[in-house]
Amino acid sequence: MQTQETDVLIIGAGPTGLALALELATRGVACRIVDKLAERSDKSRAFVVHARTLELLDRHGLADELVARGRTTLAGEIVVEGHKRADIVLADIGVEDTRFPFLLFLSQVETERVLERAFAATGGQVERPAELVALAQDGAGVRARLRRGDAEDEVTARWVVGCDGAHSFVRKAAGLSFAGAPYEQNFMLADVAIDWAEPPRLRALLMRSGLMMMIPFPGDLYRLVCAGGPTTGDPTLADFQALFDEASPYAGRLHDPAWLARFRLHHRGVAHYRVGRLFVAGDAAHIHSPAGGQGMNTGIQDAINLGWKLAMVVRGEAPEALLDSYDAERLPVGRRLLEVTDRMFGVLATSSRPLLALRNLLVPFLAPALLASRHRREKAFRFVSQLAIRYRKSPIVAPDREAWAEGPGPGERACDAPFGDGTLLAALRDGDHRLLVFGADAFHAPLPPWVRPLIVPAEARVLWRRYGMTAAGLYLLRPDRHVAFRARSLDPAPLLAFLATTYGWRG
Repeated sequence: MQTQETDVLIIGAGPTGLALALELATRGVACRIVDKLAERSDKSRAFVVHARTLELLDRHGLADELVARGRTTLAGEIVVEGHKRADIVLADIGVEDTRFPFLLFLSQVETERVLERAFAATGGQVERPAELVALAQDGAGVRARLRRGDAEDEVTARWVVGCDGAHSFVRKAAGLSFAGAPYEQNFMLADVAIDWAEPPRLRALLMRSGLMMMIPFPGDLYRLVCAGGPTTGDPTLADFQALFDEASPYAGRLHDPAWLARFRLHHRGVAHYRVGRLFVAGDAAHIHSPAGGQGMNTGIQDAINLGWKLAMVVRGEAPEALLDSYDAERLPVGRRLLEVTDRMFGVLATSSRPLLALRNLLVPFLAPALLASRHRREKAFRFVSQLAIRYRKSPIVAPDREAWAEGPGPGERACDAPFGDGTLLAALRDGDHRLLVFGADAFHAPLPPWVRPLIVPAEARVLWRRYGMTAAGLYLLRPDRHVAFRARSLDPAPLLAFLATTYGWRG
């Protein structure tokens, strides 16, 4: 049996695994990514890419391509028992600190294609088919046995990351439980073309017997997700046409289905994201309802959070303890996601007849009322788009000791703003920590090579305002563009103390 070595072995080449492989490869870390499928699936479970994910993937220059391949919208409508009851228009949402103030509807197939092509451009390649069949770790590393047809080989790695989905081999090998349960409802899914004259919008069709969600993809293709209809046998195009005719106020013909499926949904999560040298990310760590379309996005963000930390440890830029912050930061995000999507799902997809009647009565009035306020629209968008994710309690962000209400605080997302000929985040497309220097023409301090200063000129007034700066000061942004440290002073001593405590930097 042949034995090969690598720094990081990634199991699973879905969006989470590909995002992690890309993050590591662009930082020069030796990694391998394997998948047991002979070829990438042409079926798309995820259907939306959110603003925060686009910001993070824009660091690799991928956001514009993803946007060009998908359909953007902030418009929707609610239909109850065949009658349109409410419009949902979120165009005036008050979110000006991102380049992506919209929902991007895009097939997971396309998202994976873009990620895999970017990984290939670094010289990487997904190894297929290669199935993980054994895994053991000790203090020195991890031994993994891979099966390729009738042959097997062994890989030794410093770290292994399970991005291998709900039935994760890595999670089981790590001894992690996957607490939760299936939802009681059965669901049907179809990707179909529709002949009709209606504009592409997100539509919720509420019926006496269930629910049909309509998600617009590019062209005339729609994703239909149905709770209700036949409960046995494989779904047919005729089943979806019958539900559509019952639920929709608009005439339309469904045709050319790309995918018809019946499925069950689960809500489950792990208690830890790391056990020694083994990590889990994406669906291997958390699965939940599709309410909000956040599953794939959360997995990609898991990968990016872990990726820059693994790179720093592998390159000797930080101690291994830095990796503990992956669990500390991402576990609460996964738990919060499960809680909120459970509540949303319970309202929308209830199977109780009395609750269905109450839902159909109240939702058309409550949804527009809740979104009538610009402040509430902004708050709702920031949550759904994941712009509001923050790590204030993280062990690797500095405490905010000053009375400083303005601007993003430590652990919060670094907001975007006009800068030069573009925007700040677009100017920071690299893998380094970046130090924003306000109120000085230079910054002289013994910084590590992976912290690069960026002078913010006085002319960048919007950026100064959004960061709450009125005089000289510093903002340290992590590679995932969350704030690590800030100070209303150019004194390097507090910053250097933070770098020493968090990364072991001694100058």
